Amino acid sequence: MLTDLQTKKLTRYFEVYDIDDDGSIEASDFERIVENVRVLHGQDGNGQVALSGAYRKLWTRIAGADGDGDGAVDLDEWLAYWQVTLESDERFQEEVAGLTHRLFTVFDLDEDDMIGRSEFADFFGVFGLSVDLAESVFDALDTNDDGSITRDELLQASAEFFRSDDVESVGNMLYGPYGA
Repeated sequence: MLTDLQTKKLTRYFEVYDIDDDGSIEASDFERIVENVRVLHGQDGNGQVALSGAYRKLWTRIAGADGDGDGAVDLDEWLAYWQVTLESDERFQEEVAGLTHRLFTVFDLDEDDMIGRSEFADFFGVFGLSVDLAESVFDALDTNDDGSITRDELLQASAEFFRSDDVESVGNMLYGPYGA
C-alpha cells in the first residue's frame, strides 16, 4: 500500500504527465511530451526514438490501469498502477530505472555523462514546467554542488522519489513540490 508521502509525490507526478491539465492522462499527453523532445532536439536528436518507444510502452502499461474503459487514466487509476509497480522490483527496474536511463541519455546533450543546469531545464521544459522550478530542483538534487547531476545521482533521486518514505530524501523533489 502506498504511504501518504508516496501518494503525494505520485499525485505530483500525475500532474506533471497531465500535460493538458484535464484531470486524466491519455496517450495524447505522452505524445505531446515526445513531440516536445523532438522539437527541442530535432528530428532524430540524441535517443529520441528510444525515448518515444519507451513512452509508448509505458503508456500501454498505464493504459491497462484504465478500469472504467474511458481511454484515460485518472488519479485513482494512476495511483493503483504505481502501487502495483512499486511492489515489484522487476517492474520498478524496467519502468522507473529504464526510463530514467533513457531520459538521462536524451538530456545529456553534450554526452559528458552529466546533466548540467541547462540540460535539466530542458528536461523540465518538455513537461511544461518552469525554468525557475527546474533551477530550484536542480540545486536540491546537486547534493555535492558540482554543477551537474550524474546518471547514478539521477537514478538515486528516482528511487527516492518513488520508494522513499523519508521526508528528508532529496529525491522527493524530483518533479518539484508535491504538496503538504
